[in-house]
Amino acid sequence: MLFFFACLSCQMAEAKVKQKPVYLFGFATSFTDSLAYITDVQYIDSAYIDTKTRFLIGRNMYSVQLQQYLEDKESCSHPVTSIFFSKKKAKVDKKILSIRRRYEKNYNLKTVPCLFRPESYMGSEIIDDSGSDGAGSKPSKKNKK
Repeated sequence: MLFFFACLSCQMAEAKVKQKPVYLFGFATSFTDSLAYITDVQYIDSAYIDTKTRFLIGRNMYSVQLQQYLEDKESCSHPVTSIFFSKKKAKVDKKILSIRRRYEKNYNLKTVPCLFRPESYMGSEIIDDSGSDGAGSKPSKKNKK
């Protein structure tokens, strides 16, 4: 009986991943520069969301995409990147405005045309077609909003 309840609780704790459309944007700054970078809000129709934690699956890969873009196109050295997303465009617009107000006091904000490519989801792994090593930023509570 105890074994049955243990198996049942493990199945309930397992998160499901669903493919949903989201709006997202990226923000990056480098501690060696007075520039901060922000992307436009983008609509991704095939993003994967963990239903239990409401985290964007592959958010680290989107972050790596922004980091590589800034290093290659903007000559930004060692940018620290964050990805913000929501199912509702109004929420993302509100967050982008909040970030702009917060950082425009101390940084020169520059909008960059980085376009995020959807990441494939297979099981619990993210497949990166760009050949990067998969290193990315740590997930934080801000990423799930």
